[in-house]
Amino acid sequence: MFSKDSRNGSGENKDRVPSIISASLRIVGDLVSEGDVQVDGVIEGDVNARSLTVSEWAAVRGQITAQKVIIRGEVEGQITADAVELGRSARVLGDILHHDLAIESGAFIEGHCRHKEKAAVVQAADDAGEQPRAANA
Repeated sequence: MFSKDSRNGSGENKDRVPSIISASLRIVGDLVSEGDVQVDGVIEGDVNARSLTVSEWAAVRGQITAQKVIIRGEVEGQITADAVELGRSARVLGDILHHDLAIESGAFIEGHCRHKEKAAVVQAADDAGEQPRAANA
């Protein structure tokens, strides 16, 4: 029933188990985790985690920063991640900055989707008041 690692207190397995925000829980404020987070409830604040999953009936109202993000519910705010997956029930109101992006048919997005490297060039040009140029120009 228990693995050897979970009984010896080594902590090697603790990062594999996600922190779960249950459907009956509403958090008002920022959430920071070095591990994985699964949201089944509502978060009103920014989320910073290694990976984040927003379930079908869940919502996040704030910026999301993570290595991997899976959205099946609602997000109002910017998403910045290496890999972003939008399920068919996803509803995103905000920009997505990504390296990899997967979108299922039926997902709703109102915002810009930008590759992280290109977004950095565009932002730098905007800050300097210049026209954006390609990264290898």
